[in-house]
Amino acid sequence: MIISLTTIIIGLLLLLYSADKMISFSDTIAKEFSLAPILIGLTIVAFGTSAPELVITIVASIKSIPATDAIVGNVIGSNIANLILILGVSALFFKIDLGRIKLATNLYLFLITAYFSIIFFIDTKFNLFFTIGFLVFFIVFIFYIKNYQSEISEESEEKNDFHKSIYIKLLITFIGIFIGGKLFLDGSLDLSRYFGLSETIIGISVLAIGTSLPELVTVIVAYIKKSGSIGIGNVIGSNIMNILFVFFPGLLIVQSRGIVFSIPDNSILHICMLAISTLLIILMSLLKISISKFIALLFMVSYVSYIWYSIS
Repeated sequence: MIISLTTIIIGLLLLLYSADKMISFSDTIAKEFSLAPILIGLTIVAFGTSAPELVITIVASIKSIPATDAIVGNVIGSNIANLILILGVSALFFKIDLGRIKLATNLYLFLITAYFSIIFFIDTKFNLFFTIGFLVFFIVFIFYIKNYQSEISEESEEKNDFHKSIYIKLLITFIGIFIGGKLFLDGSLDLSRYFGLSETIIGISVLAIGTSLPELVTVIVAYIKKSGSIGIGNVIGSNIMNILFVFFPGLLIVQSRGIVFSIPDNSILHICMLAISTLLIILMSLLKISISKFIALLFMVSYVSYIWYSIS
């Protein structure tokens, strides 16, 4: 028990320290190249915080019998947690202004989530045709990011002392976030088993929160450091990254092995929850509605109710 508690504390401290440095380095890069902070959150920071999901997907893809249930559940569960749990918890402490999200970003999030979701209703597997569709979305996203700066007004004229070594430091913070998250998750799992919690309860609580912890810490640290746009961009970017840079590679690995990527049974409830939560966040963004503490509580109650219903 003492070892588990120590592991949790070390993991959390490493996670907090790495997230703090990642926000600082990302903000410096944004100012150096006159990039919108939310763009950094959508790309660099989102990719860093999606590392745990990517590792889980790769491991599940290369198993002798690919764990497609884990790959799909990993993406859906993480995306739901990002939108409802992470934004809900963060809004209890800070004013989350969804109006900062660009119309084009909302549209892209809607289209990629809709495409991913619709497949669950029209087929029992992700065939080659659907794979090509993901490839198209991947290419469009790259072009969107490439042209993002020309579509925005510069958010900061300030220049920082910039050294190319900052890229290496940023990479180190990604590693720190991954290790910190893993230590926290492993310690939490050991502690949960020590108190006799069932595997199901551990899976839908400790694992769900553990894999989304990097996003939560990043959002909170970003607001503390007055870089809220990076935090919001991280959440939206993580959902896009989880489909294009986490699920899509897993799909390609499985299909390259000549194995059919089947859609898990009983996944409709979860995909519907993902679609509803995505539409809700996009609608609030378009209407420029900030997440109040009351709405934050509703989000958290909804998430707990969803989890409770899933295991009942």
